[in-house]
Amino acid sequence: MRRAINTAILLLFVVSVAGFNGCLQDRETEVVLNDENCEAFDENRTSVGSPMLYTLDVAAEVNGLLADNDVSREQILEAFLVSASYEITDYPTLAQQSVWEIAGAITVERVGSGNPPDTLLNYTDYITVSRAAVGEKTCVTLEEGGVAVVNDALADYIAGSNDVVLLFTVAYGDIEPDPSASNPMIFSWEFCLFMQVLTTLETEIFQVF
Repeated sequence: MRRAINTAILLLFVVSVAGFNGCLQDRETEVVLNDENCEAFDENRTSVGSPMLYTLDVAAEVNGLLADNDVSREQILEAFLVSASYEITDYPTLAQQSVWEIAGAITVERVGSGNPPDTLLNYTDYITVSRAAVGEKTCVTLEEGGVAVVNDALADYIAGSNDVVLLFTVAYGDIEPDPSASNPMIFSWEFCLFMQVLTTLETEIFQVF
């Protein structure tokens, strides 16, 4: 499941002009478009197991954001990854289920680039998964290499490329206690990327004189 939340912030101060003489003038205004892309995961593990993979079509994601806000690609000034977060969304009540301490990493690579993946998030400090953590969105510290991969993909999209797909790999390095058939690790969570796209917008400004 993928969830995207699109919002726009118009960087324009509106001033009351009642009682003043003036005229309308065209002016370019900078607009920030915010996009939050979330990927959901359902865990049911009896061992550390295999990593989980998911892709993000950057072109499709940004195209949707632009369409929602009636903006064209040519109006983009820049786009970049701002932050990332995770949230435990469900933790079933099972008599045998433990409170889990999890370490691992999330890597990102450009599909078709031939380059090895870069680390986006390295949670060597264990994260705690429990019923008490459900609904708490936690911001994470991102690694420069992974951020650069995402930002380079956004830059290529702005330059005109539509073949901009990122592959994310979620790998668990260690889980305490060890999940097993008698004590399975079962919970749901989501990982979210928050990106911003800076664009220009032609507006009419009332010029007072």
